Amino acid sequence: MKTKLTSILLALFALTLIGCDDDDDAILVDSDPVPATPQGVFSVTGDEAVYVYFNGIYERDVDEYLVYRSLNATTGYTAIGAVDAVSNPDLDLIIYEYVDSDVTNGVTYYYAISAVDRAGQVSALSAEDVFDTPRPEGQATIFPMEIDTSLAGFNLATGTVVTLNSAAADVWIDSDTIRDISYLNVGNDLIDIQDMGFTGSFDDIGWAPTDGWPELGWVEIVVGHTYVIWTEDENFAKMRAVSENGSGSITFQWAFQTVVGNPELAPAQPKSTDRPEDYLKPRPGATLMSDLGSNAR
Repeated sequence: MKTKLTSILLALFALTLIGCDDDDDAILVDSDPVPATPQGVFSVTGDEAVYVYFNGIYERDVDEYLVYRSLNATTGYTAIGAVDAVSNPDLDLIIYEYVDSDVTNGVTYYYAISAVDRAGQVSALSAEDVFDTPRPEGQATIFPMEIDTSLAGFNLATGTVVTLNSAAADVWIDSDTIRDISYLNVGNDLIDIQDMGFTGSFDDIGWAPTDGWPELGWVEIVVGHTYVIWTEDENFAKMRAVSENGSGSITFQWAFQTVVGNPELAPAQPKSTDRPEDYLKPRPGATLMSDLGSNAR
């Protein structure tokens, strides 16, 4: 069970003696219970930020919710902020948000929530195993090699456009002008790429997949599709095609997980099943575009 380093005391139930019978047996009732424990806690990963969400409890006398953070899953939780409760006379479901911007990319943080009523009573900490590892993200415009080889490659760790022939190019772009199709290629045979299909937003893909990695080493670029990359150094990243530009270039959103073997990219639900170490395993090598020949596609 989680414990807190802060000295917040859980108030005891207020017990009221409401009568005695002839044998002086006391009848005790609970007049002001401690608030229920918040549920539905989850987080969404950002760049130097973690977005924490939780369900408000179904009680009318809630004053605020306390947000706790730790560097350990089970101990060391300290209150880092509070969210004022919204008046809820009809006991509707209210989802709250707290943005933790006092974080460092590449560090894993654990979160929990408690409810505080107007009498100052504090609930137990939420039970969900909620953790997050913020990571850098950004936007980049890359040109097909047929237009400009110096702007055809991209390095995910630095978030910079590099030359096609650079050893730092994790991915690069080329195009089939006859069929009007562009392709996103891996930089070498130790890098894998997978098309996750159309996504409504960049955060729809929260985890790198555990399987389904093809050996082709390239994917067709479709605006609105998100692609997950497994780098040579065992880092995971994702790129979403945002637009095809009049110059022939393609603009991508990108995110890079700096923690080796951590598949977390932008989680949108509690994360208690997948473990980063599950991803440190042998994987098939990709086939380079240069090995496939001009008619490979």
